Amino acid sequence: MSFKNNLQISFRHLKADKINTFISISGLILGLGIVMVVLVFVLNELGYDSSFANNKQIYRVLNYNESDNHIWANTPFVIAEEAKNKFAEIENFAHQYNIGNIEVKKNTEYIPEPDMICTESDFFSIFGIDILQGSLNDFDKTEGKLLVNEHLATKYFGVEDPVGQHLDIRYSGKEFPMEVAAVYRDIPQNSSIKATLIASMDFAMQHLEDNIQTNTDKPDENEFRQAWKGVFFTSFLLLKDGVDTKAFEAKLQKLGQENSSENNKLSLSIQPFSDIYFGSEKIVDNNRKEQGNLSMLLVLAFIGFLILVTASINYLNLASAKAMSQVKNYAVRKICGARQKSIIVQMIIDSTLITILALPFAILVASVSLPYISSMLGKDYSIEISGQLVASLSILALITLTTGIVSGSLVSIRSSRFGLVNVLKGNKIDIGDKHYTRKAMVIFQIAVFISLISTMFLVQKQVRYAFNKDLGFAKEGLIRVPKGDHNLDLFKQEIKKNPNVLSASGTLWMPPSNNKMYMSIPKVSNHDEQVKVNGLFVDYGFAETMGLKIIMGSDFDKEKNNSGVLVNESAIETLGLTDILGEQTAFGPVVGVVSDFNMFSLHEAITPMIIGLNPGMSQSIAIRLRTENLPATIDFLKETWANTGGTTAFDFEFTDDILNDMYESDIRFSKTIGLLAIIAVAIATLGLFGLSLLMGKQRIKEIGVRKVNGARTNEIMTLLNKDFVMWVGVAFIVATPISYYAMNKWLENFAYKTNLSWWIFVLAGVMALGIALLTVSWQSWRAATRNPVEALRYE
Repeated sequence: MSFKNNLQISFRHLKADKINTFISISGLILGLGIVMVVLVFVLNELGYDSSFANNKQIYRVLNYNESDNHIWANTPFVIAEEAKNKFAEIENFAHQYNIGNIEVKKNTEYIPEPDMICTESDFFSIFGIDILQGSLNDFDKTEGKLLVNEHLATKYFGVEDPVGQHLDIRYSGKEFPMEVAAVYRDIPQNSSIKATLIASMDFAMQHLEDNIQTNTDKPDENEFRQAWKGVFFTSFLLLKDGVDTKAFEAKLQKLGQENSSENNKLSLSIQPFSDIYFGSEKIVDNNRKEQGNLSMLLVLAFIGFLILVTASINYLNLASAKAMSQVKNYAVRKICGARQKSIIVQMIIDSTLITILALPFAILVASVSLPYISSMLGKDYSIEISGQLVASLSILALITLTTGIVSGSLVSIRSSRFGLVNVLKGNKIDIGDKHYTRKAMVIFQIAVFISLISTMFLVQKQVRYAFNKDLGFAKEGLIRVPKGDHNLDLFKQEIKKNPNVLSASGTLWMPPSNNKMYMSIPKVSNHDEQVKVNGLFVDYGFAETMGLKIIMGSDFDKEKNNSGVLVNESAIETLGLTDILGEQTAFGPVVGVVSDFNMFSLHEAITPMIIGLNPGMSQSIAIRLRTENLPATIDFLKETWANTGGTTAFDFEFTDDILNDMYESDIRFSKTIGLLAIIAVAIATLGLFGLSLLMGKQRIKEIGVRKVNGARTNEIMTLLNKDFVMWVGVAFIVATPISYYAMNKWLENFAYKTNLSWWIFVLAGVMALGIALLTVSWQSWRAATRNPVEALRYE
């Protein structure tokens, strides 16, 4: 029989059983669509930084700081140039200094731009970033030059040529007129370097001089460039092809040792640029915008694989049910002389045709859902022409064909076992109670969605715990306002006239925060010993505004002190304090002790902290409000802000908004697991429906006989449903220990965590049982209420 005839027969089979065809294609569309989404996401993540030229030859210089026990990606400026002059292995070098959040003036409006860096012109040749308009001539030598990417060029200049035009940028209340020297090609999203605006290193030195805080004399630009201390810059080295990196690293290590001092020991190493995204978990990087999580990526890929297997199992069950209705057709064809091979080919074509028909709809589902799912994961991926898309489509096509061929082969092998005589006589075909493979597949499906549902419940429970835990300060009525260029003292003075404003204070960062200031300072009890603490600089009244519990001494008060520090309980032992109050630290005398509080996320344990008095370093304003009539109070703050000078727009966040940002990745993970769990449940439900359909057809005559002999409808439904209940029970037993282990491993990421409650697993199991019974009971009811005469009229 020709392929064309086989194809025509396959289409007739699809039309003859529209319900099975629809369910089969629907399950495959969901399964293959999610696989497509996961493939695009995973390949984009694994392709991070691969778009840069020379990415295999670029290395980042790292420094292990013995005093704080951290590996830093930020090193002294002088290292790169000194290494280039001494070592022939280096072809070129460039620095990166992260400005971060600045504002760009457009007409009278100041627009925040979060991705500004400073570097040299060689940066573009090292990374292979194209200049589209203008040139880099004199970029390193002339002050006030600015480079913009394509997106910002269009945003601020439209269709006009931006080269030679001016942009005013502002940070910390200072405004700088800049001239656009060139436009460069947008850096791909899946890149460790985020840069929409680029200024020269001269601008970096100015920014550093304006913003550095020290307990000694401020260094000048020459010291920033020449000193072998100060970790402010990322140094990238372009090594020549074929360099022995181990031998070169040993040379670099020796260079660091030669320029170390007693209080500034350098232990240098190099990191391949291609390893930065996934390999920087234990590296302190002041320039890093985001970091890859290989473990979470593998989890996502594994869940995608489980959904594909679930969809394939679902399809195989439905294909088996369909084959049962066509087995007489195949038997007649064999009696008429058809060879076994031709029948097997026909079944494989039937199966493969369904998977191929599902493929374009799966791609459509993926293209619609990918932006939503990638947004949930904190990315902005979409299906567009790229190497990752071609690879994803190729893999998906291979998976589609493999699924169809394997499913068709398995169904044909099972069908070929049926005796011709029994089939044509209409005798019962035994495929049921001893079909352990099919039972195992259904149990696997149910176990998958029990595991996903229980995981979703736990992640949500941990997020709620983070929001509700006592963090050591009062969250109610606390808001954060970015200070910008406003006069802090004037604004505080005016808002305190409103009785609904209880207190206000400036702070470098308002807790909770992801920002950190690592400090290595002399121990009070032994000045020769350096100890590690976290630092924070604040304004008067900080402890009162935050609601910190003062257990000794007092808060910063203008009438009592104009210098000094607060320490938390954990810092007392670390600093070697004995008398505590009045003892001299590197930043002044201790004026008070506050109870331990969570400055950072619950992923981290509370660390020793020293809080210094320095209102000039305030970047945020913490304001404590009465919780009554909040909208009117916020309106008052906006009005006061507008009337107290400055050009920074008024903005504010409640503590819950800050916590939302802090646990954004955990919340996204919870939503993603929830979505995947829903999809897995939908696919598994289709599989259960298919199996109930198969079993109902297998037992039509048995049900007819039982009804003739007086069996009631509920008894027959119990008979048909009891196997499914048992399978859910087995799936629950299988899924619970696996889920428990996986959840415990995930909770290890938190220093403070919720309990792994038993009800999570019970609720997931009850949901699985409820969904299974709702799915199969409809089919069971139809079989139980069917007129037995229809099943037995030919017996």
